[in-house]
Amino acid sequence: MRKIIPFYLACMLVLSGLGAVVVPSLAGTELSQELRTVHFSQPQLQEQDNYLTISLPEATSTLLDTGKPVLPMVAQVFTFPSGTLIKNVDVTFTDVIEQTISQPIIPAREPVPLIEDIQFTPQIIEDMSVYGGAQLYPEQPWAEHIGYGLKDTMIMVYLAVYLCPIRYSPATNTLFVAQGADITVSYVPPSTPPARFTEDYDLLIITPEKFVDKLQTLVDHKESHNVKTLVKTTEDIYTQYTTGRDDQEKIKLCIYDMKETYNITYVLLFGGRNGQKLKWFIPERVTNNNDGWELGYASDLYYADIYKYNESSGLYEFEDWDSNGNGKFAEWGTHLDTIDYYPDVYIGRLAVRFNSDADTVINKIITYETGTDAAWFKKMICVAGDTFVPSINGDHSGVPEGEVECDHAAGLMEPLGFDVTKLYTSDESFTGPDDVIAEVHDGAGFLMFSGHGNPSTWGTHAPESGNFTTGLSFTHFGKLKNKEKLPVVTVGGCHNSQFNVTVFNLLIGILTYGFKEYFQYKEEPIGHFWRKEWVPWCWSEWLVRQKNGGAIAAIGCTGLGYGDFGYDTLKHYGGWIDGRFYDAYANQSKTILGQTHTQAIIDYINLIGGVNTQQLDRKTIEEWCLLGDPSLLLGGYE
Repeated sequence: MRKIIPFYLACMLVLSGLGAVVVPSLAGTELSQELRTVHFSQPQLQEQDNYLTISLPEATSTLLDTGKPVLPMVAQVFTFPSGTLIKNVDVTFTDVIEQTISQPIIPAREPVPLIEDIQFTPQIIEDMSVYGGAQLYPEQPWAEHIGYGLKDTMIMVYLAVYLCPIRYSPATNTLFVAQGADITVSYVPPSTPPARFTEDYDLLIITPEKFVDKLQTLVDHKESHNVKTLVKTTEDIYTQYTTGRDDQEKIKLCIYDMKETYNITYVLLFGGRNGQKLKWFIPERVTNNNDGWELGYASDLYYADIYKYNESSGLYEFEDWDSNGNGKFAEWGTHLDTIDYYPDVYIGRLAVRFNSDADTVINKIITYETGTDAAWFKKMICVAGDTFVPSINGDHSGVPEGEVECDHAAGLMEPLGFDVTKLYTSDESFTGPDDVIAEVHDGAGFLMFSGHGNPSTWGTHAPESGNFTTGLSFTHFGKLKNKEKLPVVTVGGCHNSQFNVTVFNLLIGILTYGFKEYFQYKEEPIGHFWRKEWVPWCWSEWLVRQKNGGAIAAIGCTGLGYGDFGYDTLKHYGGWIDGRFYDAYANQSKTILGQTHTQAIIDYINLIGGVNTQQLDRKTIEEWCLLGDPSLLLGGYE
């Protein structure tokens, strides 16, 4: 208790707005500078639908404000030791050339939701606040994002600088193209090294008392592989962390305290809903990010992002995801919450509801980490088709987006010696669930799906076809008999990882909407029954809890996902972050599951940006959830 009492005082300061929780690394007085020069290639222009598109080899992303010009963006990332005070960031673009063009730059279309059962054709409409004038777009040629986050096992200060080397004046049909940029970062380094901990632990497991005894086997297993493990019960947390405004904040305060006290790196949330009740063993944090399709969705990133950067001191503070202090968390819109977002611990959830679930997932982890065989682990299975089609989305690109995403991921894994099997609708190697079940039978290290989903089902289309091809539904999971040969699953689609579902939602839906409206199908808005939120477990949960097969972990969206037509599917949203998981494993040597998952989120913040300015960039990282053990060693120990 002595280690927790000082934290109580600090929390009260933070939550009352009277002060900041500070780190031992205090900024010194010596001003330093880091200089970086960036060179840009010549932009490439192409005609498309009476517009011009611009590409730049160095681009890490594009500006995608609906109705405004689509222009390349180049991110530059700096990292500094904890406690560094960033005094100033300055960017000077060099050798700017004016270039007259004959056609306007194409505006960004409306974002494309991954909705299967509702026709939605995104429009390309010029925003006349930009296209009607001669002012340069974007108005500001660069921006920055500063935060605290993980770099391997260390907490660092991240500075991401987003450069727009090409600006556009629509009324004069002129591009202003920079050949380079000079970035100057002035900062004060910390005067003292980070504090050393008298006791270090690797893994914190948060669970209700109900599962503590069962978890002892997992704790012993982790300890035997030098993963020092702590267990905290929710009952103790709710009693000890009384300054938290709700149970979710109390849990987050506990994670903060355990990080400060024991330097924990991984956090496993061992619990979901309490059976099929509306109550929780470990509650979800629901964002307030209404995209017009849903009011909010669960985000376990909330529990991982415990620090934020204080721009005045360079120190970190508790990140409560409520910067405006109105008690509504992760708000988008008029009352925007500006959020750090960088994960400070590697987070994962095993959304167990029953003792039988707990037994199954614990045995799976131990068996996987001690008995994985390279003969089956070095295999990857990709399942995909044509995500967007003319009859539903007005996509005439002729490109099967899901297959493009899988080809990209496969190209990352094959150089590592992975044997990739592709089940695609385009060559009819994927025609239904039997194809998937048969291929998974012999096991694989990774299983990637890219298409459409809901809490009960995943599937996609044949090329240019409006007919839906089911890959796996909750009625098929019992047929998966791959036993101990368990893949990590990544699933591109909507709501496949919506772990808040319960059969009780069936009754709630009928009472809320009435029987007829709840079950209606061929009208809009479609009845809520068809959202499948009444299944007992979501698609990803079901795979992870499945006995005698299924998956060791699953990564997917807790809410509505987004994509784009053609090869643009790889540039942002789900198509980018799903592929980045495999990049983290293949190119960044992230071989622990939580690190691989988290690195993709960090890369999205750093390279795509927009998490505090673009609603769907924010949603992409918030909803991308790991249902699995974050400390899992991919491929096992033996």
